[in-house]
Amino acid sequence: MIRKLLSAGTLAGMLLAPVLALGADTPAMQKLIAEAKKEGKVEVILGGQMPRRLPPAMRAFEKKYGIKVNYQKGSSRRHSARILAERKAGRFTADVWIGGANTGLSILLPNKMITPMDKLLIDPEVTNPKNWYQGKQHYTDPEGRYIFTWGASPAYVIMYNTNLVKPEEIKSYFDLFDPKWKGKIVSRDPSKRGSAASSIPMLINPNIGPKFFERFATELDVTIVSDSRQGAEWVALGRYAIGMFGLNTPAVDLVKQGFPVSAYLPTLLKEGEILSASAANMMAVDHPANPKAQQLFLNWALSKEGQSEFIKAGKTSDSLRVDVDSKLVDPQYRIHRDRDYYVAFSNKEYITQQRKLLKQMRKIMKKLPKKKKR
Repeated sequence: MIRKLLSAGTLAGMLLAPVLALGADTPAMQKLIAEAKKEGKVEVILGGQMPRRLPPAMRAFEKKYGIKVNYQKGSSRRHSARILAERKAGRFTADVWIGGANTGLSILLPNKMITPMDKLLIDPEVTNPKNWYQGKQHYTDPEGRYIFTWGASPAYVIMYNTNLVKPEEIKSYFDLFDPKWKGKIVSRDPSKRGSAASSIPMLINPNIGPKFFERFATELDVTIVSDSRQGAEWVALGRYAIGMFGLNTPAVDLVKQGFPVSAYLPTLLKEGEILSASAANMMAVDHPANPKAQQLFLNWALSKEGQSEFIKAGKTSDSLRVDVDSKLVDPQYRIHRDRDYYVAFSNKEYITQQRKLLKQMRKIMKKLPKKKKR
């Protein structure tokens, strides 16, 4: 009876819908898969802390397509210097770059080391804006074509010793200026590139802004460390009550070891949450060593399947795809669709004024007492 109520066109549409949803079943994707298999390999740079955890996702791609993924982990700055030197010598050895947007904006893009991503994405599942957070694909570059931001998470900048701090004592970033916290905070330098993913969005957030960092540098008597693990351990041992800017990740391990620490505050601060992409960005290297394998990898990595593998392996970033199960990452890293986030990587000032903002932050941080840097 139900079938009689359906027009021929409606029934055909229902039957075709599952096929169209599978981008790999389109003729263009089938052709790309065949050509990529002939190349047999893809060269991937994993630059930054989170991308270093992605090898399991690389193996998932290998298993699906039989194409070898040669990946290199390590410092983005070191990789960029090496690849730039190789290119000047006429050698092109990389295909895909996964890492921080700061490196992309300050080094890769100005030196024409990456090519537009949008022209390489052909899988309908990837190109459909409805599959992405806020109904659009997110690019963290001025033209909106080069640095594809595929993941993000709330930017937690405060970890604390649970024996020394009651979370209800900190309801705002500005509660940190209570005299009782003076001399009891350890932090990475907010002006360093490793901390910029969270500090720069705070700098341009009108609810926080330069006034917070001016007071941070001059009033808190904060101790600055270069080693995140050391800073987090000092908080765990009670030497300091609070840790900031880059100490959250090592704090997670300390929690698992039974130390009295929390890697993040359990409730929202008054100024709201900042959504930070950190190193969850993907770029297509210009003059790729394996162009077809590069294109296939990019389309797979941004599909529902690829993104599920990425966030499961990366652990600290949720996917910006709305159809990926957020339960694959721990609760503190999930993007809650019912919350209003300050999305830094979609902010034009953040994208276009990186050097200016870092320079402003460094100028402010020069006011930190030198004796407190370790």
